Amino acid sequence: MPRYRIIYSKRGPARYISHLDLVRALERSMRRAGLPIAFSEGFNPHPRMSFAAPLPVGIEGLAEVMDVEMTAPVPRRDLADRLNAALPPGLAVKEVLEVADNAPAPMAVLDKAAYIVHLDADDLPAPLFECTVEEFLALDKVEVSRRGKNGREKTRDIRPGIIKMEVQSRVCGLTMRLELKTGSAMNVRPEEAMTALFRHAGIPVDPVELEITRMKLFAGDSGLD
Repeated sequence: MPRYRIIYSKRGPARYISHLDLVRALERSMRRAGLPIAFSEGFNPHPRMSFAAPLPVGIEGLAEVMDVEMTAPVPRRDLADRLNAALPPGLAVKEVLEVADNAPAPMAVLDKAAYIVHLDADDLPAPLFECTVEEFLALDKVEVSRRGKNGREKTRDIRPGIIKMEVQSRVCGLTMRLELKTGSAMNVRPEEAMTALFRHAGIPVDPVELEITRMKLFAGDSGLD
């Protein structure tokens, strides 16, 4: 069956859609668009879609990745136009690629992600200097606590998963660019990395105030798109 990789953005009101609701919205949109989406066999068939990495609620994504199988070929431009016409506000197809049947699923090859994180000046009580960021990156360990599925707090070292962290702009506050390990082997959340950085700097910042955008997903040094 033909398989397509859809690069899409999730912005504005759509950033508050959970991953489960996103899957449902995409399925409904494909049905409305009249696309010949393929379904699994069995008692409870579901659309043959796979995603690179679920986007946490509240975070925007500019180049999210999903694969979908169709029962018949669809011209890539036609697929994008028809799906865009049916998608809810905040979701938009940016590009459609053809993928080989034997190509690994996007989640299987996902390695890292690039983020832009902005904090308004009113929410930043003290300046963050480049030398402080360099000191932070020189640490051997960066330990954070994360609640597991069993509800228990677990401490983990995220330093190996912080690939890059740099100040990009100081206009209207602070804007930083991050590259973090993302995938089955290791997954570092941007709010975790930023909270740890501000804690190291001695700057009290509420992570809720962080405006986070996932810019791109990578398989090694190459984008999944």
